[in-house]
Amino acid sequence: MKLGGSTFSFMWQGTALEAIRRMAAIGLNDFDVLLVPGHLWIDMDAAARRRLRRTLTDEGVRLNSLNLPALDLNLCSTVPDMHDYTVATYSEAIRLAADLDAEAVVVVPGRISALLPPPRDVTMRPLTDGALALARLAAEIGRKLFFELHPQTPVPTAELIGEWVRGLDNSHVMIAYDVANAVFIGEDPVAAIKRWAPLIGQFHLSDASRSVWRHDAFGAGTVPFADIAAAIAAADFNGIAILEIISANPLPDMQAAVDALAHMEATG
Repeated sequence: MKLGGSTFSFMWQGTALEAIRRMAAIGLNDFDVLLVPGHLWIDMDAAARRRLRRTLTDEGVRLNSLNLPALDLNLCSTVPDMHDYTVATYSEAIRLAADLDAEAVVVVPGRISALLPPPRDVTMRPLTDGALALARLAAEIGRKLFFELHPQTPVPTAELIGEWVRGLDNSHVMIAYDVANAVFIGEDPVAAIKRWAPLIGQFHLSDASRSVWRHDAFGAGTVPFADIAAAIAAADFNGIAILEIISANPLPDMQAAVDALAHMEATG
């Protein structure tokens, strides 16, 4: 399994480059970088983009994806201005990914209310229209979109997001399969990986349980990492599994996850 690291735990502490360097010091590469102002943001001018890309190249750093936290965005919004703003913001993230040579942009496929969501067809129309627009741009500039399995979206299960992604019929669109999200919603991640592996472009690894939605250090929840690691290996997955551990002590927790996964692979 090729492991990468998420800058999630570091996004309010400094720049993305600083976070990347800290994770690189424990042997990680292939990063998922959160896009927030002050960390890394889409308003970087052309010169700053060239400087950062040159620095990353000189330091041997690979960016697997850029990732917009979706609290301020909603791809399935029924409000036209919000939908248009979301598509425009993700479009700029795709262009930034190209400028920094990141393979993909992670996209949360909208957010719906847990209390009274719109009818499904009302929700899915703007989601699909926005996804198709983003997919066209990604294809034009040679990037990918990884739509994330997420409990607050209209496609929260592997079956729903898998059928939807397959229906988009675009080789630049794949799934970011988050195992903590899967366990929280009560899904069997091993069965989901076996069924949808050809459409999975990235894994997100952290711990959670059915009762608590978190992205904890390995061992804090009930995610069956050994079985998941075996399923990923059996699927001949060629992408990156991102350690997306949200923690006050991310580096020790990431190192422990690296060691745990290495032990699982060694003991089979």
